[in-house]
Amino acid sequence: MSFAIAISPDGRLRLSSEEGPGGERVSSEQFERLRCELLRANAAGLVDLSSVDWPSVLPASLSFWRDFVRQFFRTLCHADVLPGMGWADLPCPEQSELQELVKAAPPMTGLEYLSSSLLERLWSELCEYAAESAELEQGGPQAWLRRLNPLAHLVGRVTFHLAENKRDAERPFAFLATYSHRVSAQAKPVHRPLAEALKQSVVEGDSGQLERLLEPVRRAASESGLVSELLRSKRLFAPQAWTPAEAYQFLQQSGVMESAGVVIRLPNWWASRRRVRPQVQVKIGNSAPSQVGLDSLLDFRPEVVIDGQSLSKSELEQLMQGAEGLQLIRGSWVEVDQERIREALNHWKKVRASHPDGLELVQGMRLLAGATISSEEQSLGGASE
Repeated sequence: MSFAIAISPDGRLRLSSEEGPGGERVSSEQFERLRCELLRANAAGLVDLSSVDWPSVLPASLSFWRDFVRQFFRTLCHADVLPGMGWADLPCPEQSELQELVKAAPPMTGLEYLSSSLLERLWSELCEYAAESAELEQGGPQAWLRRLNPLAHLVGRVTFHLAENKRDAERPFAFLATYSHRVSAQAKPVHRPLAEALKQSVVEGDSGQLERLLEPVRRAASESGLVSELLRSKRLFAPQAWTPAEAYQFLQQSGVMESAGVVIRLPNWWASRRRVRPQVQVKIGNSAPSQVGLDSLLDFRPEVVIDGQSLSKSELEQLMQGAEGLQLIRGSWVEVDQERIREALNHWKKVRASHPDGLELVQGMRLLAGATISSEEQSLGGASE
């Protein structure tokens, strides 16, 4: 048993079950949802068929209509119109293209009613439905698109990719600019190098589409010196091998690029909220105290740690003598602010110098809890003994 979409004489789409091979398993909930949406309106059912929770392989008639509505959404995402009500009048495919779609349609009940004029009418209904639904969505047009398909809003947008390139020790990062031109059958955006958009613009003698594609990049260039240079030199249109310093500059400016409308894809170790950075910690009580009680003295020493692991003397020297920004330590890229590390180490050296015999137990407990020792306590040292 499989599901199929049938066409009625008046051009309404209906969902039915029939004998024969189908695609992947479609749940009864999906079947009932699509049936109800098609009863409500052709456009409502077609839009539901575009959502990501449908299997990638569908019965032939469902697959045909899904391809049709995906073509509509590709046009919508590329359209140079105001999102929302601007979608009410998206250009319909040419008659020749519609006729080819009719010829390519698989067998389905009511196939004799399928025509280019019906497809044109359905396209118009999709335009009206998308415009009205997007305006009613609480978060606006983009929120409506994300609800249908979290990746659909990426179609027609430029993406900057930064990745590690472990084959090149001197330039261990790779940068590439792409644009997504459609959504695949697996509901994922398909990327092409941005250079292809440039070539297509030259071949077709149409710079308008390229200009629209690059609009968020130009906005980013007004805030980012790096993007401005990439655009001016046209390095943006070719893969780049970057040094850690160049990659760090990109990472620091990635926020303004995203705000301008460019999609950013970064390594997980930077994109995650918990970035790896060296930290100065104080280790207290490494040696046994000479006496027992609150007045007993504890030894303490500052150390630099990464992910809770202490650095050796040679690793610390490498860290402090290396480049500011990104450094490869123990096989992982870490963000290094040498001045802050130096200031923290100097601070604890001063504290240690003012307490040559160690800290009182109470002071040590306060330090472990994150409190500071007052200047008076530092000057008094072990006065409570």
